[in-house]
Amino acid sequence: MANEDKLTDVARYVEGDMEAGERQAFEALLREDAELQGLLTEYKDIHQTLKMKIAPDARDKAVENTLTELNGKYFRKEGKTIALNGYLKWISIAAVLVIGLLVWAPWSAGLYEKYAISREMSVAERGTGAEQKIEDAATLYNTGDFSGAAKILASVYQSNPERAMVAYYYGISLIENNQEQEARKVLLKLYEGSSVFKYDALYNIGLSYVKEKNDKEALVWLSKIPAEDNNYGQAKELIGKLK
Repeated sequence: MANEDKLTDVARYVEGDMEAGERQAFEALLREDAELQGLLTEYKDIHQTLKMKIAPDARDKAVENTLTELNGKYFRKEGKTIALNGYLKWISIAAVLVIGLLVWAPWSAGLYEKYAISREMSVAERGTGAEQKIEDAATLYNTGDFSGAAKILASVYQSNPERAMVAYYYGISLIENNQEQEARKVLLKLYEGSSVFKYDALYNIGLSYVKEKNDKEALVWLSKIPAEDNNYGQAKELIGKLK
């Protein structure tokens, strides 16, 4: 169950919007799902706080009307619109969604997104054979299709692992595809070499651990970046966030 679906079901459960069979299924899932239990507690707390503090006025009514319109557009499950008509229910969901940055997207994952570099893969010129593959991979990479890019770059890398640019973007594509361990193998070899991507590779090794929420290892690798490198400033700032 997606996190958004879980929150929607939590709201419907608390507000009594579920039919008997659906409620029983939800309660069975609730006994086994720690994340769902956390969302339920969070929702109840926020909903009760808002119930005590919010006194509806004309502005509240305008917000309620807007949220009702959004209800029909955005809250669907298995092709069926989920009715969420209560004002406090909508505000509670919105509040939990904001707080959900801490629940669903752990801070370290946020740090990875914030401090990632080399988001655009540049190719000097078009060509044939391997060069055309690299161009195709760059197109996918730059549109966020890291899975597609990794598949193409894998074949080019395997045929010539010494191509630093290919190795670098292949490594990042693997990180983006949650293959951090494989990515580190590629990037470590690049770091141990003498290409212009040497310290970029090192920085991304550190980031791969940040993405895994392994702050201890992330600090080890980020601390290796020398002061004269372009990544030093970001690495130092990131180290401060991790400590």
